[in-house]
Amino acid sequence: AEEAALPRLAPKFAFARGELCRRVRFDMRGRDVLVFLHIQKTGGTTFGRHLVRNMRLEQPCSCRAGQKKCACPRPGGDKDTWLFSRFSTGWSCGLHADWTELTSCVPAAMERRGGCPANRTL
Repeated sequence: AEEAALPRLAPKFAFARGELCRRVRFDMRGRDVLVFLHIQKTGGTTFGRHLVRNMRLEQPCSCRAGQKKCACPRPGGDKDTWLFSRFSTGWSCGLHADWTELTSCVPAAMERRGGCPANRTL
């Protein structure tokens, strides 16, 4: 009865069920790169650390004690990375790069690192 008396908040944004439940194919062995968009004050630093330290992968990221960056090579490879984040590539696109900066910077940054142009997933 108390819940019925509470005002219902109208959703500000309406997302179609298909958008909320869509599946994205990510080929870690291929050329796909996961680009981590860090939004400040949302737990992004903790989540970014989990991406490089705690994921169960065929070839986990290798993190050295005392270093902030980890190497995240593709399975079977040793140079090309599957993850573009501050904990794997550093601040390659600047401090707290936003969506616009990342979409224009990532392809060139990956090429500078020796990777080939890739499909990117943010």
